[in-house]
Amino acid sequence: MEAQSWFIPPTQEELHMTSAPEAPDSEAIILNRDELDDDDNHMRAIYFRIKILTEKGLELGDVELDYDKRRDSRGNSIGEISARTVQPDGTIVPFTGKPFDKVLRKDFENSYSARVFSLPAVKVGRIIEYRYTVRWDDHTFFSPNWIVQTNLYLRKGHFTWKPTNKELIGVRRGGRESISERLVWAKSLPAGTEVKLTHTPTNRVRLDLDVASISPFRAEEFMPPIRSSRYHVFFYYTPYYDSVDFWNTEIKYWSSDANHFATVSDLVRQTATTTIAGATGEEEKARKLYAFTMTLENTDYTRQRSSAEDKAEIKSAEDVLKRKRGSSNQIAKTYIALARAAGLQASSMIVTDRSYLLLDVNWQDFEAQLTDEIAVLTYGGAQHYLDPGSRYCPFGHLEWDHTLTGGVLQDSKDKTKMFLPTPSEGFKFSHTSRVADVQLEQDGHMTGTVTLTYEGSPALRWRHVALRNDEAEVHEQMKKALERWMPGGTEVKVTGITGIDNGEVPLKVTATVDGHVGNAVGSRVMLPVSLFEAGARPTFPHEKRDQAVYFEYAQLLQDAVRYKLPPGFTVESAPTKEQAKYENLALYALTASQTPNSITLRRDLTMGDMYFPLTEYQGLRTFYGDFEAKDHGSIVLKRPTEKAAIEAPVVK
Repeated sequence: MEAQSWFIPPTQEELHMTSAPEAPDSEAIILNRDELDDDDNHMRAIYFRIKILTEKGLELGDVELDYDKRRDSRGNSIGEISARTVQPDGTIVPFTGKPFDKVLRKDFENSYSARVFSLPAVKVGRIIEYRYTVRWDDHTFFSPNWIVQTNLYLRKGHFTWKPTNKELIGVRRGGRESISERLVWAKSLPAGTEVKLTHTPTNRVRLDLDVASISPFRAEEFMPPIRSSRYHVFFYYTPYYDSVDFWNTEIKYWSSDANHFATVSDLVRQTATTTIAGATGEEEKARKLYAFTMTLENTDYTRQRSSAEDKAEIKSAEDVLKRKRGSSNQIAKTYIALARAAGLQASSMIVTDRSYLLLDVNWQDFEAQLTDEIAVLTYGGAQHYLDPGSRYCPFGHLEWDHTLTGGVLQDSKDKTKMFLPTPSEGFKFSHTSRVADVQLEQDGHMTGTVTLTYEGSPALRWRHVALRNDEAEVHEQMKKALERWMPGGTEVKVTGITGIDNGEVPLKVTATVDGHVGNAVGSRVMLPVSLFEAGARPTFPHEKRDQAVYFEYAQLLQDAVRYKLPPGFTVESAPTKEQAKYENLALYALTASQTPNSITLRRDLTMGDMYFPLTEYQGLRTFYGDFEAKDHGSIVLKRPTEKAAIEAPVVK
């Protein structure tokens, strides 16, 4: 079929459109979107027709088609690309260029690329269209995932899948093969929108989805995982009769595999015995074993070994101990094996990573949803949740993306519940303090020192940054973080970092700062009330929001800033005590204290929760607006008179 026949002729309304009432202020809208997934031809064809409405929408003329060169073993490749631009008078300008590959990012193992091309004659008011195919080898079949909602308004969309009629054998958990008999799907769609399954005259199955007037999905700061939030349809095959049968069987397989990996061999028992030597109680044993597993190289943060380095796959806790390395899940199960060898009651729990998605029990895909393993120990009459697979996570705590998420616990005593939630961490666990001691000059210049102390989740984030980067890069990222907080133009030099490789102690950063902080107005100098928030923008600037507010974790942030005044300067006005509160979930406090030669500001912000539904957005936004206005208040210093300046002693 010729390329031009795939394009839809524009209507007069589309050609002359200057705005879209259904999507006001949009830079562009999608007029048509089509996707065809064809198993017999081992290909996917995708088509977009987009109306450009503003200057910002011109960026859409530069198209990036993501693909992953790692998947060459399955034959994935971008096929033919056809594109054109339609002018308001109906004149067609075809794309005659040649696409090229652009590296989007690299890590220690892989390179991620996009096939890139630019459409010709793209201007406001014109329609751009492009169609491309993705092809794979003849022995591979993919169940498509339809992401229905994008960041642009969609007038009309059509999705089709023509699945194979061949009997497919899938590889399930633990390498088990199974014949996939039932085709099912999990969905999140607008009310009244359904996937339609029909049989062709040749008794083939065809699945279609028609959508219209789909609102844009706005990626917002502090929102739930995008994969779970957008309208979508995820297809998959299953040999199970129903959801209960699926989960019961898959949980049984997973538990069996986890126990097999955590087999207590002679090496595991010997290592445990040596490690817990001298321990007098169960908690001390658990702590000693935990500290040992933290010394193992976690290859999720470094790199996977090549086949030349690892002659055999890691299949057990014994393999991890022999190689002194393993993935996060392998190290977690190794800890469980060591704990069992030490006589402790230890179980594995597999959970959803809530930075990525939220558990959907109607979606029958175990490995896509339950990805991360943690350890649950029972001693002292209580369960203790541990995260040995998260390098440097403190004992007795979980990395934030493993908290308040759904999972499956081995040998759960609550037989009425298949899925259990993990516990949360209190706000005191994630504690950050920022302390500045600065000397002011008469012109508002400052020099001084800053000390940052991180505990809990903020510290863990920086420790993981350090695992993936060298020391110089960590210093550079710390420097940039401080510069974002401080007044513009402040020069920051990181002078020291301690505790970066020990999750059981606070992480401390010291730095020097040099810059202009005061704004001179006549005989007065204005200083920011919150030095560390001087560069901050409003957290919630928009009156309306589409998604719930979803912070990573509850936290406590405490600041202390001491301004040492120039000789003869006095404080004319400063906040004495400011407070703001949002119900019993968040609290802000600002206080000031003075000496003859200095003023010290102390600021506390406590966020006691991490999820706020959309109905609470206005109240939360009001709270943030209130305390952020207080943060951007001013301290007013009075310059000395000429005589007083001469007589004032020099303070050192």
